[in-house]
Amino acid sequence: MGSIKKFFPYFKYLKRVWLHFGLGIIFGIIFSLSSGLGLPLMAEIAFPILFDNSDQAPEWLRLVVEKYFSNNVTGGFLLLCSFLIPAMILVRVLSGWANGFFMNYAGIFVVQELQKDTFSKIQNLPYNFFKNNQTGEIIASVLNYPNEIRRVVVDMSNDIVKQPLTLLAAISFLIYKSFASESFFISVIGILTVPILVFPIRKIGQYLSKRSRQIVKEGESLNSLVIETIQSPVEIRAFNLEERQIGRFTDILNRIFRFTIKSIRTSLMISPSIEFVSSLGFGVALYLGVQNGMEQGEFFALFIALYMAYGPIKRLGQMHGLVRQIEAPLNRVDTILNLKEDVCYIDKDSSDINNLAIQGQIEFKDVTFAYDDGLTVLDTVNFSLKKGSPLVISGKSGAGKSSLVNLILRLYEPSSGSIILDGKEIREYNPYVLRKSIAYVPQMPLLFKGTITENIRLGNLKATDSQVIKAAKDANAYEFIQRFKDGFDTVIGEKGSTLSGGQRQRIAIARAFLKNAPVMIFDEASSALDKKNKAIFNTCLENFADKYIVIIDHDKESLPEHYSILEL
Repeated sequence: MGSIKKFFPYFKYLKRVWLHFGLGIIFGIIFSLSSGLGLPLMAEIAFPILFDNSDQAPEWLRLVVEKYFSNNVTGGFLLLCSFLIPAMILVRVLSGWANGFFMNYAGIFVVQELQKDTFSKIQNLPYNFFKNNQTGEIIASVLNYPNEIRRVVVDMSNDIVKQPLTLLAAISFLIYKSFASESFFISVIGILTVPILVFPIRKIGQYLSKRSRQIVKEGESLNSLVIETIQSPVEIRAFNLEERQIGRFTDILNRIFRFTIKSIRTSLMISPSIEFVSSLGFGVALYLGVQNGMEQGEFFALFIALYMAYGPIKRLGQMHGLVRQIEAPLNRVDTILNLKEDVCYIDKDSSDINNLAIQGQIEFKDVTFAYDDGLTVLDTVNFSLKKGSPLVISGKSGAGKSSLVNLILRLYEPSSGSIILDGKEIREYNPYVLRKSIAYVPQMPLLFKGTITENIRLGNLKATDSQVIKAAKDANAYEFIQRFKDGFDTVIGEKGSTLSGGQRQRIAIARAFLKNAPVMIFDEASSALDKKNKAIFNTCLENFADKYIVIIDHDKESLPEHYSILEL
């Protein structure tokens, strides 16, 4: 029960499909009743009359046969019974189909809603989250694990109602028959085998939980390896790493295979264990029943009821194993959904945000920053940005230049000291408001799959085509874009893989120019440009004299003399 409790918070996703889910449950109940009571009752009340044992049939049924069928059991009554058997099966199969359809409808909805929530949560998590978690783990938590959780929230909800009802229906018949017959203890013996089944099911569940954690861990490592390999085709070929990558991939697959086979081998023991214990109950019931003079028809009805009872027990045992197997994926998703967001995100459409104008005056006062591992990268940094006078941040690799930019963007918080924006502590600004006022070109600019126009327009989604073209011209990207067959409508590959490094940087610069924010940050934004294009870029910056500009650049000699320089 403790394992199932972990899934309770996810049942909220059923609220919007409660009608479909409810219909699925109702049809599941009909299926259960037609399975647990249909044939056993038929065998108990109708078969004695058909097989010349009418004294064992209920009195009300004998009166019905006498009044409406003139005691002719081989005529109309036989036809009625022959019709009722396929009719009950028809009800059973149709309700089973409807149950399956509506539950799958609800299931698919739950998966997509959970994926949306997980993906949305990831967007608002601290930047450090992406540093501390494997890409494969994050992707699996969004795309794969919600479907695993669905198997419990929806599929098991179905069985949690359907299987106990089937069991209850069968046991109710056993109890009824026990009070109506001297062979009461026979049904009791059959039921007493149920508690014995708990022990193997519990042990198997514990083992499956352990294997599940191993499979999840290896699966995430496999995802990360595949992503790493696909994203690094040049490096792999340049260093002849093909065999190494294949070997690592094969090793992980072999471990997954080994753990999966062990898990399957153990999970498949649930049904045989239940069936074996059930057969013991049948055997004892048969022996005691014959010893106490039980009639053939009576024992046949009890046999069917016991069989119907053990079916749900077997399924419930499999459900327990499933819950333990899905615990590891659940913990992954649960961890993400319950992570504390680094800041509070307010409604980006609110008037408070849209009417707030940030000028961009930034000042660092004794700012110190260290990562979680304790490594200090910035120590008591002080500077003040001046409008129209770009600040160049220079220093050797690892001096903390990019970390300083991350502090301005509030991807991290200072360990000590203050960052002042327009006279206020930067922590007082909502990140959406802050980042809306910053145009940023990273050291390795990322372009999204889509057209060149779409990538530039990310700087301002409301920009017109003429504004996009102007930004491209300012970034000296217009000429090479026009050389493409489709011009601005050219679809670039994932991460801009179809473009050169310099072309990617110029499109990213155009995107920043189009944003036209009061603060502009260029982190080695011209590192892939030749001298000519770099000079053009510096000239373009002269058009933004009303901006606060931060430039990270190793090549100080190529920059205009009036730029301020901060050496880290």
